[in-house]
Amino acid sequence: MPAERQVRMNVATGGFLTRSGGVSGHKAVGTFYLVMAVLAGLVGGSLALPLRAGQAAGGAWMAIDHGALMVLFCALPALVGGFGSWFVPLLLGAPDMAFRRLNLACWAGIAASFGLVVAGVSTAGAMMLWCVAMLGLAINIVATALNMRGRGVGLGDMPLFVWAQVLTAMMMVIVLPVLAAALTRGLLAGAAVDVAARALRVFSGPEVGLLLLPAAGVICQLVETFSGVALCLRRPVLGAMVVLSVGGASVWVHDLFATGLAAQPAARPLVEQAVMALPMLVLLVAWGRTILAGRPVFRVPMLWAVAFMAMLVAAPLQALAVGGSDAHALVLPAALFAAFGGFYYWIGKMAGGAYPEGAGRFHVALAVGGSIAGLVPGGMMAGVAMQGLSMVVFVAVLGVALLGRRHVAGNYWGTGARTLEWTLPSPAPRDSFAGFMVGGAGA
Repeated sequence: MPAERQVRMNVATGGFLTRSGGVSGHKAVGTFYLVMAVLAGLVGGSLALPLRAGQAAGGAWMAIDHGALMVLFCALPALVGGFGSWFVPLLLGAPDMAFRRLNLACWAGIAASFGLVVAGVSTAGAMMLWCVAMLGLAINIVATALNMRGRGVGLGDMPLFVWAQVLTAMMMVIVLPVLAAALTRGLLAGAAVDVAARALRVFSGPEVGLLLLPAAGVICQLVETFSGVALCLRRPVLGAMVVLSVGGASVWVHDLFATGLAAQPAARPLVEQAVMALPMLVLLVAWGRTILAGRPVFRVPMLWAVAFMAMLVAAPLQALAVGGSDAHALVLPAALFAAFGGFYYWIGKMAGGAYPEGAGRFHVALAVGGSIAGLVPGGMMAGVAMQGLSMVVFVAVLGVALLGRRHVAGNYWGTGARTLEWTLPSPAPRDSFAGFMVGGAGA
């Protein structure tokens, strides 16, 4: 890829696309993913209230109306497409993604599938397009980590955020072809609607791992930075992520074939749940030890990290209380908490402007309070209202940060932020680490 290795050394000035290396630069494409995630979050959130009302009245609502919109087009595009495209190259010392035009094409495919779903044109066809685009994004992330690392950045030196992105991508390579095959069969058999609804239910198995893995990578960054020390138990954490990736790719086998495998061992579902729960327990222990070993500073990103950990603790308790039926409902808010934490952590690096601390804390309080209220009997409507108000606050915070009235320094978090993106000015300039990258020779 000579064009990728002969990047100019100058720091460009001008508009956003100029600073980002053009429309196909990894910073621009990452921003496109994040914008789409915000739009999908607003659309999905606006459907939450009528969804709850429909359930209360006994109405029938398809999962794609709310839950799937939030997972497929908000949480995953933000955590993997947005933060992955933006920061995997920066944390590796690479000038861009391995296949920059493929990165843009994958975003276009996901955006098109979002438009098809919102327009109600073809749910199964939209999901097929989504699978293909996300698969391309996953391949691009793995290729970037393997071939685009900067000089002296070995695989063992990669930050856990990058490892989480790579393991999520590898999990997608395992899971998405199976999902696409099921959708293709339904389309060819003329039963696309039924197959799409069934596929969404089955996908709730690996969906947990796909959400938690990149979220855990973001939380590792936040805990290290705001505790002021390197993450404790790094190797066990990396091992736990590997187990979560491989285990998460297999948990849907039981759901998919349960009707045809009536003679399977009754303990199998428990084993699959343990494969998901034990790695998260290792992560919680590591984060807790890191916080206790350092001097934590509870700025807004760290508050989101604490909220994420609280949701992970609450999920198994909720599963025990209601027989496991609502455990998945806590995974999506947890993933969104991690995405918000990443936004507040990196918004200065992306846009160059500071967010208002007070409004950010108010956003955390509303979102967490809304999630808690939604779990209390009779508090569902209040929870939805609080979460809707939290999105209004978030949009206001986003507008203030993008205006950039208060410019931030290159490393505005101080000595706790040690990864490579904090060696760059804010906002990160075009051609970051040009000349630093030695393709595939990161040893």
